[in-house]
Amino acid sequence: MSHSLSGHLRRASTRRQRLSALGLATAALGAVALATSTAVPARADYAPGPNDVVGVGSDVAQYGFDFVADGDPNGDLGYNDTSNPNKLVYFNAVADANGRAAYANGSTEADPIPLNPTIVIRGGTYPIQRPNSSGAGITAVINDKSSADPTVNFAASASIPTSAQGSEVTGGLHYTQVATDTLGLATDTTTNAPTLTIAQLLQIYEGNDTTWTQVGGTSSDKIIPELPPSGSSVNKTFIADLTAANGGVAPTLGSDVITVEQNDPTAITSASSPADAIVPFSEGRLNLWNGVSGDPSVSASSNKGYFHDPTVAYPGSSTALSPGIKIETGSGAYSDTLDIYAVFPQSAEASATPWQPGSTLNWVQALFSDPGGPEPYFESPAGQALLAQAGLVPDYMDNATPIT
Repeated sequence: MSHSLSGHLRRASTRRQRLSALGLATAALGAVALATSTAVPARADYAPGPNDVVGVGSDVAQYGFDFVADGDPNGDLGYNDTSNPNKLVYFNAVADANGRAAYANGSTEADPIPLNPTIVIRGGTYPIQRPNSSGAGITAVINDKSSADPTVNFAASASIPTSAQGSEVTGGLHYTQVATDTLGLATDTTTNAPTLTIAQLLQIYEGNDTTWTQVGGTSSDKIIPELPPSGSSVNKTFIADLTAANGGVAPTLGSDVITVEQNDPTAITSASSPADAIVPFSEGRLNLWNGVSGDPSVSASSNKGYFHDPTVAYPGSSTALSPGIKIETGSGAYSDTLDIYAVFPQSAEASATPWQPGSTLNWVQALFSDPGGPEPYFESPAGQALLAQAGLVPDYMDNATPIT
């Protein structure tokens, strides 16, 4: 699939980033909301109303969907900056706005204890576990399959639904590609790692090659192989690539493989020896760290890195953080493509219920898919430009046949 923006990015719109609390408040972790039968539960996140459209799922896609909904720091406006009263809401996969992992009291570097952050998906409902992957997002959509008024409307995903998942929903699951991303191997900016091929990575992640000298490096240090959780699309894509390199046999991971938060640079920079750590990582996320747009017509000098020092109180630091990592390039370097999708029930596209007052379009037609009708927002030049500002490569295609 071509990553060319030609035909996909027609014009840019200006918009602003509304620094909302959607999925970003870490202060709520571990807090208990006390409520009576007549009281509204306390909550830190915005709790969408009954007519808002709610998505959950992919960490890879989360900032792209955030920007499309609420704008970016460069002043470009998002869907919710229009006069439409009903909102597009995407709850980030990671509770921290900087995409960092959160850990419970008692954690140590050798034995981290990950939290299970929660969200209030709809106003007046109880907190539930925050979906933290493409697979978890699709599962949330499936779990609402019998509801006439679903809590979760769509999933953002870096993988398409399986036929088993599609068969769980009457009419199947529709998916629309909105962008692409590149998966590569991340290292510290100062690293002992040579350029690694997928064949070498197979030996490393199976625990057969454990030092750099065994894979062409000069250091005798022990390699620290890291991997995101099994439900993540980065994990699934990387494991599929290792499987292909292993003649179609799934690898048996070595005991030294460490599970880390997906696309979190501190997985590398906070490792016991950063120069020896490696992990598959989203190029789009690194673009966002470095202030590089997925639109090549936008110069890097016009952008700033998105993530700033979290230790500085409001209004925050004016200096963007450096991620401290890089993605390997060069001949033979590991690379693969991640396609970014919106996944929703096919029945939602066929609904005759208009979403916004005064419109005849349902929410799927307004946002994601309307063959033969007006251009949905994610396909529009404005929507595609917002995805580019999040570091992704705009690439809209609507899948005509649902997964059943």
